[in-house]
This record gives sequence, structure tokens and C-alpha cells, in this order.
Amino acid sequence: MKTDLSLILYNKYFNLKNRVIEIELKSHKVKTGKFIGFIKGNKTYISKWHFDNSNVIIGIDTFGFLIGEIINQKSISKIKFLEDNTIMNF
Repeated sequence: MKTDLSLILYNKYFNLKNRVIEIELKSHKVKTGKFIGFIKGNKTYISKWHFDNSNVIIGIDTFGFLIGEIINQKSISKIKFLEDNTIMNF
């Protein structure tokens, strides 16, 4: 059975005190910020992440629209956790 990296990422991320991360996408774009939510998947634990580069608690604006962006789990190449400088490759 293939390891579900989204579940490992979830457990690692939500056990951090400083949750600022650096994401490198498969398109070679690098983004720094925090996960502020996620969408559960059918085959994997998490299929998409709600990501934003500001310090928000709730990922919606005053009009009820999502802020930040939705990142597909499959489009993530690697994540660097800035708290302990570890890197998780996908």
C-alpha cells in the first residue's frame, strides 16, 4: 500500500508551533505562508490545501469570499518547515 503523504504532512504541520512553511510547486513556483484549511479527499486523506501568505485565522474576507488560494496536493513538489528547517519531498 502506498504511503499517504498528505496525512504525514497534516500530522507534521499541525504539531508545529510556528506554522510558516515554504511550498515549492511542481511548476517551480515558491510560496511562503500558512495552511488555513484543507479539503478531505476520497483516495488520500487530503486532496487540496487552503493556503495564504498573511496572518489570518479564518480564510474568508468580510464579504464571505475565500482569501488565499487552493493548492492541489498533487501539485506540491516539496515543503520546507521554517520552524525546524526540515524538508518534505513529494
